[in-house]
Amino acid sequence: MMKQIVRQIRDPQKELNEAQKEQSALRLQPCKGDATIRKKEKKLEELDERIRSIRESIRELERKRQEVMSEPLKKDGYESPFTRSSRKMGGEKNSPRMTI
Repeated sequence: MMKQIVRQIRDPQKELNEAQKEQSALRLQPCKGDATIRKKEKKLEELDERIRSIRESIRELERKRQEVMSEPLKKDGYESPFTRSSRKMGGEKNSPRMTI
């Protein structure tokens, strides 16, 4: 499952890189008049929207990957060693504390 999600993440990342390169190249192109400026602005807006949607899909896949990674910990009832040690070391309200 994890490898499949990683592969699913790779494709949008490649697509994102291509869109960003296309956006950079388009920004460097000179404009000769109002019509070309409008065309260029429209294309840049389309690329911005495409980049936003690709980033959102990557975020969703990353969340999914994190959930898959955390499932084994939830199933085993994992308890952090820090939470156990705080209870043993007097983290409770009514526990006696050692003084030196």
